[in-house]
Amino acid sequence: MPRQLISYLPSTTAVREDPGGIEAEAGEARVRLHALAEGLFRVRFAPPGAAFDDPPFSYAVRPGAPAAPEHPVTITRTTDEVRVRCGTYTGVLARDPLRIRFEDADGHVFAADDFGIGWQDGHTWVWKRHVEGTHYYGLGEKTAPLDRTHRAFENWNTDFFGYQRLQDPIYKSLPFFIALQPCADGRRRAYGIFLDNSHRSRFDFAGEARRCVSFGTEGGEMRYYVCLGPSFADVLRRYTALTGRMPLPPRWALGYHQSRWSYHPEHEVRSLVRQFRDRRIPLDVLHLDIHYMDGYRVFTWDPERFPDPERLLHDLAHEGVKTIVIVDPGVKVDPGYAVYEEGRRREAFVTYPDGTPYTAPVWPGDCHFPDFTRPATRDWFGGYYRTFADTGVAGFWNDMNEPAVFEGNTAPALLVHDFEGLGGTHREAHNVYGLLMARAAYEALDARDPDVRPFLITRAAFAGIQRYASVWTGDNVADWSHLQMVLPMLLSLGLSGVPFAGSDVGGFIGAPSPELYARWIQLGAFSPLFRTHSAYDAPRQEPWSYGPEVEAIARRYIELRYRLIPLFYTLFEEHARTGLPPLRPLVLHYPQDDAVLALDDQFLLGEALLVAPVLHPGRTARKVYLPAGRWYDFWTGAAFEGGRTVLVSAELDHLPIFVRAGTVLPLAPVRQHVDEQPVEELELRLYPGTGTSALYRDDGRSQAYRQGDFQHTVFSMTEIDAQRLRVRCTHTGSYTGDLRRFRLVVPGRTLRPDRVRIDGVEAPEQNADTAEGQAEEPEGVRVPAHVGEITLGWD
Repeated sequence: MPRQLISYLPSTTAVREDPGGIEAEAGEARVRLHALAEGLFRVRFAPPGAAFDDPPFSYAVRPGAPAAPEHPVTITRTTDEVRVRCGTYTGVLARDPLRIRFEDADGHVFAADDFGIGWQDGHTWVWKRHVEGTHYYGLGEKTAPLDRTHRAFENWNTDFFGYQRLQDPIYKSLPFFIALQPCADGRRRAYGIFLDNSHRSRFDFAGEARRCVSFGTEGGEMRYYVCLGPSFADVLRRYTALTGRMPLPPRWALGYHQSRWSYHPEHEVRSLVRQFRDRRIPLDVLHLDIHYMDGYRVFTWDPERFPDPERLLHDLAHEGVKTIVIVDPGVKVDPGYAVYEEGRRREAFVTYPDGTPYTAPVWPGDCHFPDFTRPATRDWFGGYYRTFADTGVAGFWNDMNEPAVFEGNTAPALLVHDFEGLGGTHREAHNVYGLLMARAAYEALDARDPDVRPFLITRAAFAGIQRYASVWTGDNVADWSHLQMVLPMLLSLGLSGVPFAGSDVGGFIGAPSPELYARWIQLGAFSPLFRTHSAYDAPRQEPWSYGPEVEAIARRYIELRYRLIPLFYTLFEEHARTGLPPLRPLVLHYPQDDAVLALDDQFLLGEALLVAPVLHPGRTARKVYLPAGRWYDFWTGAAFEGGRTVLVSAELDHLPIFVRAGTVLPLAPVRQHVDEQPVEELELRLYPGTGTSALYRDDGRSQAYRQGDFQHTVFSMTEIDAQRLRVRCTHTGSYTGDLRRFRLVVPGRTLRPDRVRIDGVEAPEQNADTAEGQAEEPEGVRVPAHVGEITLGWD
């Protein structure tokens, strides 16, 4: 579109003060700038002849957010500008022409307008100044590299079967990015921008015009939030305080998931679970795809394939296996089908402007589609989730909810939606359709039993989805290029506020080689959502499908996942408090390190574990970059000095993993499912150095943690000298549970400590012991789980 046809903001003609901010007039256009909290600002724009949406309507911003600022908002005026200050950050509106920028207490400038705001024919854009050397991250699930600099992207939820590298857009729209900008003092600082608009949008990170970063929408109010740092953690804390954080998931969801399109009939499902148990491969979740339904009608069971689903679900639960079933939004047009009949009676479906329900073909044939922007429809559709949960279904997997149809790919833009009684079209509803389907399910399940944690997976999503569901990256392909795409996608989802994400391990479309499957399982073991899934016409993709060697590798890494569940669970609690994702790019913690700015083939699990998966065929070694400091090989305990790249062995059965010095790493015993037996003892691996670590525990299933029934332990390790380690343990919360003791192990130390002091008292020699005859376990020292301080010494 020719830029000269776009209107831009002229000079400011008037400024008036509002509670928390200002409203400026520029000709017939208006701009509002408000400080919502320290480091969190909102900018709104109304072009000539348009009114602001008051109060601003958003499905992405969590109810009640943002709260009142914790610091007073002060407004100062000069001839040239108006300054809105909250705490150490200031939003500045320049008068001639009207342009906006943001400053910290040291005068560093962020998110400064270049051309500023422009508009034409209902479309609105914002152009910000690109500071040379800035790197950009975020926008969630994109098939590009982690670093978005000099690339452009579109947000329009699209079912793209077998998407390829740089294919855009695909399933999710997360219009939030983080910029890492160099400042005058030589340090890099982060800020984020969230575009709170569900219309089709476009972001350009100094691609088309190298001097600018731009974002714009094809309709609706231009409303964006600026989340200032200076760190990634600060930006994510502010963004997720606005859009919400994922509540703690049920612990079983952190186990291994097995899926296929489709496991049926009932005897095949039972046989599959029996093979997992007989082969001693842990399994917590089995997924049932569309063939469990009667003619693909949602919320039905096929009476021949599954004649007694309630008994089946009960029996699987007795084996420690939870069942997740797929749900599509399309409701088959079928007189006599209860869901269809009730939906028509309630006028629950999306319609054309003349009131006729929209009809399009999907799996069952012609379907109508619920209008999830209507509260009564969410309540009605959510009721079916409740009914299925009553029969024993443990979780739900929302699919085809872009929405996807078999003609035209998606619904027409002119369709009418309710929008909470305000009215609107599919142009605005399209990108939030999957979000609101997940909301309908989550709210229904939460109301069904407020003491049980709902668990959902969704394919389509918008900002705020983390309040309701986990996600997966859609219909990928069983080839190496798709394995290579997994990490940038998952890391970017985490940087966009979505912590619980995974890929279809092994690839959904096609057949992975044994090597590719083994490498994908290794990466999957460290993905928040660990699920194997394959298509109807693909070969079988169970852990034993590729012969004894790969079966042993799969078992080893699935078992490692179960050993790491205490860490994963602790990291999800950290997300619930802070917004930090479990899976993190190195740049999040090392933003001043040039070597990690675009590094996206290795990652951090939390802050302490560095994992370097093998992403190319035929490799028996790989290069791993270790940031500054001391790191230990997870497998051998060997120490490495960081700030350099090392070449390490990576045979097919070996995944390079390193642990930061000063880490206390909790490891659980292997279980066939997370609740198989009470865990009375955890191994704590002490990696010598100075640092802090954490362990979070609760019952793993209820909401009692919200009332303080949890225990959060902070381990503070000090390396007193080469022969002595001290760990102080600070416990908060009232939860006790089954845990009775820790077994302390120092990797790389072949000898047990000569001296052990527990809470200042010299421990008797019997505290130094081997692990109950488990020869494969290193020697360790057992201490009570409520211990306050431990000192270990070697002569």
